[in-house]
Amino acid sequence: MKVREFADGQALLQGFRPEFDVLFLDIEMPRLDGMSAARQIRERDEQVTIIFITNMAQYAIHGYEVGALDFLLKPVSYEALEMRLQKVWKLAQARQESGILLSLGSGLRKIALSELFYVELVGHDLVYHLKDQSVTLRGSMREAEEQLRGKPFFKCNSCYLVNLDHVRAVSDGVAVVGGDRLQISRARKKAFMEALAAHLAGV
Repeated sequence: MKVREFADGQALLQGFRPEFDVLFLDIEMPRLDGMSAARQIRERDEQVTIIFITNMAQYAIHGYEVGALDFLLKPVSYEALEMRLQKVWKLAQARQESGILLSLGSGLRKIALSELFYVELVGHDLVYHLKDQSVTLRGSMREAEEQLRGKPFFKCNSCYLVNLDHVRAVSDGVAVVGGDRLQISRARKKAFMEALAAHLAGV
């Protein structure tokens, strides 16, 4: 576990990247208070867990505006901190099971599996097709398969690794995933249909 400290909200936001699991933010800080910092953080990272620290409980009520998990009252006791850390640990485990972390040139990016429709191999690049955009990075299909092993993804041909949760229809050798039509290779058609049927049946 790595811990980093920042003097205030402004120092935290300088060069901020979505690489933290949890942020403990004091609501009252110089230059930029914790609540204002949290609003800007949410524009860059929708998943990081935020816990506010304050000596005035009424301020913590506004935490719902930025999706804060909880708050700690000053002075912070060991028991209260331990309780929040247990909640953070359980949440982190759940997120790890339902998401992946992509290493981009500009840093790391967390992606929820529910937002990932399919992975496409284009030359030596992997294109992660999300709900509203796509993310491209260097990699091989084998690396993508390893990263998504044990999750509801299956190849419909050598170029597409499909999220079975997002298969809307299959017709004439084509899988409709989101708004895209992906060709199912003849060699993988039987295995793909079996995987899809088992997934739909909850097997």
